Amino acid sequence: MKRLLVLLLLLTVAPAHCLAADETQPLRREDFAYGMELMVSGNNAIYSLTLPAEVYQGCTRPDLGDLRVFNAHGPVPHLLRQPQAEQTAKPAQDLPFFPLTERSSTSNGGSSLGIAIASNGTLIAINAGGAEKPTQAVSAYLLDVSSLQHFPDWLELAWQRQGGEQFSASVHLESSDDLNSWQYVASAALAELSFGGHKLLRNRIELGQHAAGKYLRLSWPSGKDGVSLSAVKAGYESETRTQPRTVLTLTGQPDATASAGRATWLYTTDGVFPVDQLNIRLPEQNSLAEFAVSSRADEKGQWQRRASLLAWRLTVNGVNLDNGTLHLAPTTDRFWRLETEASGSSKAPSLELGWLPGQLVFMAQGEGPYSLAYGRTGLLPARSQVDQLIRAVEPVSGGTLIEAAKAGAQTVLAGEAALLPKTELPWRVWLLWAGLIAGVLAVGAMAWKLFREMEKK
Repeated sequence: MKRLLVLLLLLTVAPAHCLAADETQPLRREDFAYGMELMVSGNNAIYSLTLPAEVYQGCTRPDLGDLRVFNAHGPVPHLLRQPQAEQTAKPAQDLPFFPLTERSSTSNGGSSLGIAIASNGTLIAINAGGAEKPTQAVSAYLLDVSSLQHFPDWLELAWQRQGGEQFSASVHLESSDDLNSWQYVASAALAELSFGGHKLLRNRIELGQHAAGKYLRLSWPSGKDGVSLSAVKAGYESETRTQPRTVLTLTGQPDATASAGRATWLYTTDGVFPVDQLNIRLPEQNSLAEFAVSSRADEKGQWQRRASLLAWRLTVNGVNLDNGTLHLAPTTDRFWRLETEASGSSKAPSLELGWLPGQLVFMAQGEGPYSLAYGRTGLLPARSQVDQLIRAVEPVSGGTLIEAAKAGAQTVLAGEAALLPKTELPWRVWLLWAGLIAGVLAVGAMAWKLFREMEKK
């Protein structure tokens, strides 16, 4: 009886022990599809890397959980985090502005320009001397930004026009500190158009990051009779990204299953990019179309509606106009679809998807060299306390806790073999089931033996 119990224990425990031992085997770089060398300088304890696009194309999980960092002997702790956006609470402000006629805005023309400036640099009044007529066309506007604590990121204009005429103009801005020397700041296309029940309004001018000055001079084409500036607002960006956005430009393929009267194109990103911005570029000039945008994670999934976008590409009075970028809720879907009403053109529009690369933070633990490995089906995300360490140490580190690392070129490790789904049943699972079945048989044998002994008594 005792021997039977020992045999039963061995049959049930040994397979489970073998299975658990295999599950806890340390990972190797060769277990992943792709890898990159991580180059670090200095003796910092923690390094960071902005993830290249190849990582998003090689990983199988949307959360990049099948990614690991290795030193010369094995994995090291790491953390994946998204770039933080800096929110600003600066409201837009109205700017004082002064019209300049064709004669008053130039240095030659026989007229004098009287400008009154307060002690703090603020413009009080502008008076064009000479026999100026009030009906003369305005060729420029002088904007006073001297009262602002910070130079604005953008200007938003409002204008008045007579009748129902369309309006479009190409303007440029110059800046100055003394109203004598002017430097170029930016150019923009302004428009207020209506067609086919749709309205187009473009009234914002984006200013450069390095622009500065107390005064701005806005050119205003004199041929726009009946259009005058009525208000100017200066504003600031509501958020600042930690690094530039990356843009994927995709070429679409016609969808053979599209409904009658509809034109549909399909796009593939070939990666788990965290897309949060899109734009549609029409292939032909002077065209307009409204698109339904959908996406899905895999080829068998249901399409999810993401947005509707009115796209246009127009040339009005020599000014090129196109639709702006649309912001989305972040998604890592690989497959995208554009759908619109069928038209005479069969050319596919270009789909531009914008995304912000994540940041990899890892500890320089152990002996180098350090490397990044990614792409392995069925691997769960690693647990790490690096984020707790950063929150505890970063406030007192003086901004020197984390140093930037560089990534080398992508290399193939296990390749596509690491990306294939594991459909075969491992031998350890067979061994475990064999042990369990043997245990059941052993228990049955014990019960039968006890029954026979009780019958003899």
